[in-house]
Amino acid sequence: MPTDEPPDGKRAHLLEVLLTSSPATIPELAARLETHPATIERRCLALQKDGYVRHCTGGKVVPTDRARTSDSLVRPESGLDTHAASD
Repeated sequence: MPTDEPPDGKRAHLLEVLLTSSPATIPELAARLETHPATIERRCLALQKDGYVRHCTGGKVVPTDRARTSDSLVRPESGLDTHAASD
């Protein structure tokens, strides 16, 4: 069941990347974020549990409408990142 809390820290950064470059695979995201694929997979699963992303055919990950319309996320085009760097 999705939570009402917006993602923060590294999950929020991952979601921001997905908003500008989706669909993307776990290995593509890992390379772009210079992070181990297992870490990206774990973060994507947490985002999926909260209703922000979904996994599609072919292993692609895409943001949901909830992610696209969430007012609580920092948009990549804003140039501002107010989220903590925690996971």
